[in-house]
This record gives sequence, C-alpha cells and structure tokens, in this order.
Amino acid sequence: MAERVVSPVFVGRAEELSELAAALDTAVEQGPAVALVAGEAGIGKSRLLAEFAASVRDRAMVAEGACTELGSDSLPYAPFVTVLRRLIRVEGALPGPYRQLARWFPELGDAGEAEGGRHRLFEEALTLIERVAAHRPLVIAVEDLHWADAATRELLGFLARNLTQPGVLLAITYRPPETGDGRLGPLLSELSRRPRTTTLRLHRLDRQDVARQLAAILGTEPDAAVVRRVHERSDGNPLFVEALARAGERTPDSLRSLLLSGPRALPEPARELLRIASVAGGRVGHRLLARVAGQDGAGLDALLRELIDASLLVTSGDGYDFRHALIRDVVYEDLLPGERARLHARYAEALRGSDAHAELAAHAQAAGDRRSALTAAYRAAGQARRTYAYEEQARLLGQVLDLWDPDVDVDADLGVDRVAVLTEAAEACMLSGEYARGVDLAAEGLAEVDEHREPERAALLLEHRGRLRHRLSMTGVADWERALELLPAGDGLQRGRLLGVLAMGLLPEVDRARGPFEEALRIGRRTGDPLVTVRGLLGVGFMRRDPGMLEEARTLAARLDGHDLLMTVPMYEAMLHTVAGDHRRAVAAAREGLRHARRYGLGRSRGAELAHYAGRGLIWAGQWDEAAELLRDSLQEDPPPLSRQSLLIHSGRLALLRGDLAAAAEAASAVEHAGSGSPYARHGLLCLVAAAQGAFERADLLVERALADPDLTRVYSSDARPVLVAGALVQRARLAHGTGEALRRRVAARQDELAAADARLGVDGRLDRAWQVTLHALLEDGGYDRAAEAWRELRQPYELALCLYHGARVALAAGDREGATARLREAARLADDLGAKPLAREIALLGRPRPAREGLTERERDVLRLIAEGLSNRQIAARLHISPSTAGVHVSHILTKLGASTRTEATAIAFREGLTGP
Repeated sequence: MAERVVSPVFVGRAEELSELAAALDTAVEQGPAVALVAGEAGIGKSRLLAEFAASVRDRAMVAEGACTELGSDSLPYAPFVTVLRRLIRVEGALPGPYRQLARWFPELGDAGEAEGGRHRLFEEALTLIERVAAHRPLVIAVEDLHWADAATRELLGFLARNLTQPGVLLAITYRPPETGDGRLGPLLSELSRRPRTTTLRLHRLDRQDVARQLAAILGTEPDAAVVRRVHERSDGNPLFVEALARAGERTPDSLRSLLLSGPRALPEPARELLRIASVAGGRVGHRLLARVAGQDGAGLDALLRELIDASLLVTSGDGYDFRHALIRDVVYEDLLPGERARLHARYAEALRGSDAHAELAAHAQAAGDRRSALTAAYRAAGQARRTYAYEEQARLLGQVLDLWDPDVDVDADLGVDRVAVLTEAAEACMLSGEYARGVDLAAEGLAEVDEHREPERAALLLEHRGRLRHRLSMTGVADWERALELLPAGDGLQRGRLLGVLAMGLLPEVDRARGPFEEALRIGRRTGDPLVTVRGLLGVGFMRRDPGMLEEARTLAARLDGHDLLMTVPMYEAMLHTVAGDHRRAVAAAREGLRHARRYGLGRSRGAELAHYAGRGLIWAGQWDEAAELLRDSLQEDPPPLSRQSLLIHSGRLALLRGDLAAAAEAASAVEHAGSGSPYARHGLLCLVAAAQGAFERADLLVERALADPDLTRVYSSDARPVLVAGALVQRARLAHGTGEALRRRVAARQDELAAADARLGVDGRLDRAWQVTLHALLEDGGYDRAAEAWRELRQPYELALCLYHGARVALAAGDREGATARLREAARLADDLGAKPLAREIALLGRPRPAREGLTERERDVLRLIAEGLSNRQIAARLHISPSTAGVHVSHILTKLGASTRTEATAIAFREGLTGP
C-alpha cells in the first residue's frame, strides 16, 4: 500500500510565510495582532504554522493548541488548555493569581470557591498571556478553529478584544465555513475587522510547485508526465500530492478511506447521484446529468443541494463538478465493473446526436461500443484541430488507431483509411510537440505504404518524419532527401515544399542550404503556392539579410490555414535582428511569435523555440528579470528535448551571471550528457560553471572538448564565438589563480588554439564582430576599450561591464589608477543595476586599496599560500605543525589585513598582488 510521505521541502508558501513574519513584527512594534490562515483540508495550514514557528523561535515563544473534531459542545477550551499549560511552565506555578485556572491546573493551588466564574477565568488567562509576553514576544497558535466549541470561540474573541501587551500574535487556522454553518461567521467577522489583523487564504499549488514538492519527496526530478498526472489528480492540494507521490495511477488505500468517508455516509439516493456524476469524468452539465439520472425538477435539486452542502460537489457554470478530482476518482473506483459499463452506456446514449464527440467517444469505449467510439473519436479529433487543440487531436487520433479493427469496414465509416489517420496523427504530434511519438506514427504509416505505387503519399510521410526527427534530434535530412528521390523532377508543389523544408533543416550550413532555398522560392513564385513561397522567402531573405523578404513572407504566411509556418517567420526575424545586434527588435519579434504560438496551441512546440530567441535576447539586453520569468514559464510547459536544452542553457547562464552557482550547476548537469542535438551550445555554460566552482583545470578540459567538437565549423559564427570567449575567460581565470612557468605555457598553448579556431570562422554581423573583438582582447590581454565600445554600441550591458573591468585591471597594472577608477565606476554601476553579483564583487575587489606586502608576517604569508591551495584550517595546521585554533587566528588576521570577507576573496587578492610567491 502506497502511504503518504511528508515533503521534506516546504514549497509554494514563501509569500505567506513572509506575511506571518510581518504580522509578528506588527505585534511587537504596534500592539497585539491577529493572523487568520484560511484554507481547505490538506492545503498546508498546519505546515505553514509549523514552518513559521520554527523560523521565529529564536526571537519569540510559540505556544500551540488545536481544536478537536468531536462536535460543537465537547472538550471546551481544548486549544487554550494546551497553550496555557505551556505558558504556566514558563511563568512558573505561583499560587494565588490564577484561582480559576487552578481548576484546570492543580499545580496553581487550591481553586476554592472563587467568584467571577467564566469572566474571572478569561481575565486570568489574559493576565498570564500578557505576563509571559512582557518578557518575550509570544505567538499563540490555535489550529482548526472550524471545530472550536462555543467556549473556545468566546475566549478567543475576549482575548482579541482585550489584549494590550505588545508582542502577542494570535495565529489561527480554519477551514472556510461550510454552507449554512454560521457558528464561526460572527467571530471571523469580528476578528477580520480589527486594525492589526492579517488574513491569508492558502491557494492550491501550481504545477511548478507540485514538481518541486515531488522532487523533494522522490529525491530526484520527476518526469513531466508524472508531474502533470499528480497535479491534475491532486488539484494542487499538498496533502494529496504527498499521498500520490509514489502511488501510480490508483488512489492509495489510506487516502481512499479518508475520501470515501463522506460519500459513504450519504443517504442512498444522494450517493447514487454522486456515482452517476463521477462517471461523467469531470464537469457535467445539469441537463445531461438529469437525462442520465432519469429525473429532474425539485427532487434532483434537493439531492444536488445535499451533495453541495456536503462539500462533495460544487456548481460550475450551468453544471456541477467535484470539489476535488480525487473525490471523483475514489467514487468512480468504488463502482463495480458492471455499474461503470451501464452508466457509461447511459451517458453515451444521452450524448448521441450531439456535437460532444470527445465525451461520446470516451463513454462509448468504456461501455464496450468500439465502433461508435472510433467514429466519435475521429470527429472529435477534427474538432480539436479546428480549435488549435493539437495535443488533444493527437490523443484522439491515437484512440482511433487503438480502436481500429481490420475486420470491420472502418474506412466507410470515416471516409479515410488507416494510413491517412497515421499521417494526420504524425502531423498533430509535430504541432503539439510530441516529436518522438510522431516519429513512431510516421514510421508505422511508411510501413503500410508501397512507395512505388503511392510515391506522393510516402513522400508526405517522409516529410513529416523528417521534420519530427529534425525537431527531436536534428537528424531529418536523410528522410527529406529520400522523399525528393521519390518525386519526379520539375516544379511540382510537393517537391517545392520538400525543398523548402530541406533547406531549413540544412541551416546553419548556408552553402548547402542556399540552392534548395532558391529553387523553392523559384517554384513558389512560378506556381503561386504561398507555403512554398514563404519557405523560400525566409531562407533567401535571411541569407541576403533582406528584412523586406521576411516581411513579404509574414504577409503570405498570415493567409495560410495553419499557424506552424506563421510561427516560423518570427524565428527568422529574431535571427536576423540578432545578427545585426538589435536585441530589442529580436526580442519583440520572438515575444510576439510566442504569444501567437500559445494562442494557437503551439506553445509547447514552436513557442518553446521562440522562447529560446526571446530569452537569449533579454539576457543580452540586460532585462534579466523578464528573461528569468520567460524561461521559467517556458520550461514549465514541458518543452521537447532540444528546446528544453536551449532554455536550460540560458537559465543556467543567467543564474551564473547573478551568482546563483547552485542553480547554474544544476542546469549545466542537466544538459551536459543530453543525448540528442548539437552539443555545441552547452560548452560555454559547462566551462564557465566549472571555473566559477574553482575547478580551473576541469574548465580547461571542457574548453578542449569544445575546440574538438566538429560542430564548431557548422554552427553560425555568432553562436561559436561566445563559446570561444568563454574559453578565453577560463584561461584568464587560470592565470589569476595559479602560478608557475609550466602553467603559463599551457595557457599560452590553449590561447593559440582558441585564436586558430577564431581564424577559421567568418564574421557575420555586428554582434559577431563584437564577440571577435572581445575574444582578441582576452587572448592578448589588451584592447579592452575597443571591445567595450563595441558592446556599448550594441547596448549589451553585461559584456560592456566585463570589458570595462578587464580594461581597468590592465590600467592598474600599468599604473594608470585614474583611468582604472573611471572604468571601474561605470562597470560597478552596470553590474549593480543588472544584479551581476560575481562581477560586482570582482569590480569592488579590484577597486580596493592595494594591501601592503609588508603588512603580513612571514607566518601569515605561509598561511596565505596554503589558503590559496584550498586547504582547510586543520590541513594548514598539519602542514605547518601548529594547532588548528592557531591556524584559525592567522586566517582571521589575514582576512582583516587584506580587507577580504572570505577565503576566496583573500585568494584572489593574493594572486592579484603576487603575495603567494616566494
């Protein structure tokens, strides 16, 4: 039996945790405060209070009590008995002041016949609370107020009205009152009107938070399909996520028993209606439910009201839905197989003749009527395509193929054969981003087609499979070339379309792509076919750097029925603007395309590719917050593998620039061994992360791997040179953190290799020229001002700040402190504005006064050399035959004298100032 496992990581409540902390601050600074935490069962109210309590225990006392689920008149004052017992232990059991409380706590003395009754009891509780709070801030946590008895509610209201001692926070959790339950309403209304009351309503987790929770529970990143399934079944309820984490498809028995307790307590008529509603599979309209249930009017309304009052169903538009998907699941799973089949058949009969083809297909299949299900599923797939729901179209066509019976004349029912359905399904997978599945479907179709008798049909399947393979792993060219062999020579439309696809797949090998692009454009112009013409215009226009041709392509693409090619236009526009160094226009084109892609159901496929261009442009333009949000949202959509790699590379690079080394290393690890596509773009991130980790020799090995990659000469030079620049930065870091003639020789050899790789590349546009100038400056350790001006013209702030920093470093070494100071001042402003913490630290370090060499004692210089080697205090002590505590004292003195805050900064200063030498 799969059991619930508590998540070791608290997710999705950072804002609420901050608001509770602010409420405690208010209580301390302004006077007693109240925090109301509302939410459904399992939403995380208790976990939030527990995390809050743990976070404030160093500055406040926390006393917790909970109401019990035993009815409104049982266990009076239950939470306060627990809270006050805790406070008495702190305050001390002193007889006298608490005569009424002595009835609960005999250690306080003889209760006697104290006068005042309940009012005296409330006053004594108030006095005790304020006495404790006078010495230290106090959080009184009362959980599950929805179960509170009347006496508890009255005492809580009394305390809220009469507390005056600053430093008291009443933190209260509750479930919003059920329909018709007004017992809690007056108290909540009173509490919420108080001037220092904070009300928090906990909402369900989104998919990203569910993924984080699952990763913490499972100890590894869950598959996107698992995240999607658990998020859908749990509705984002953290308790249900924990229960479903390792449960697979079936609801765990422990959770099933909990969720079925409510339905099983219902009278039989209401319970039967709930069973009928569960078979609908989700939201069900009132009319459909009435038809299937066989009743309507007041009787049905009364049963529905009973289910709504029991918090099992909720109204949804003109129908009903289950409050939680899991309640629906367990009620459905509780049905006998025969009951399910009969109820599905009743739904299918009620839906027959309507346009709800997808629902009809599901119910007919569950009822065993395969032929009706197949026909309905095919019609539903057509509906899905017309509404841009390509993932749903692919699923429905898969259902058609699963139901296909070779012994039944299905072709007559549908008007198409199985190969046509396979072709449609492969294309739907291409549009929805399910590339691997699409490859399999196209291959299945090819296996059923005789390419000699039906060459055009085979060529179309090869075209689809090639496009799917290209988007999956950049390996589609062979399929397109084979498809062209099957078609007759000439200017046929299918041949023109294939030539355009082939040319796009051959990029960035411009010389190979030029001929097919030009031929496709010629065929398109001659035949007037817009699809062929658009592909030709995009390729030829990009290679000629002609924005007018791309604009013509956009106009023609807008007239096409499909949107896939229309979304290709902004990709080429973004590429063209990027080459020119116009990041603003590149980002604008990509973002507009991304918005359209999401609108037309292409967010996971074309949208992910457009997010690559937009994210990269935003990073280069210095709009890092926008870049982070865009990349995070796009990764959350579970993009295909190649797009995911690109987005992770950009995310990792941005994290590295901001100083989040852990996130950068995680991204680098995720892409380092990816098994498909060109690995070239990964190299820059991998070697820079290794250098940031201080693993300079490993970083250099990664540079060597990049230089040996054959893709170096295949990618665009503007994509290759940033990797060469990363390699040159690694060599600068090696020199800054190491000494010796042997190291200098190895670095010089690697710099020669980087220069040779650069020489083999052409120069394509202003951006590429800026990368080249920067590379030369890093290799020669000079000419940084020229590189800085190139980045200034392109308005690329990080690279500008980096070149200013290196220019200042060289100026300082030449004795030009005034020039260095001016460069550092501008670089510091840019780095601070960006939030580029590592670069800002380096700039600040370089701008500090130089430490006096004679300021360190001989022993401190020995210790500094060992710090630079990465040794711990204990290792330093062993090497120098001193105690670890003495080594620690030396380290502290060294940091103070060098003005360094960490050992890493001290090491950087030591290498910069030559303090590690003999």
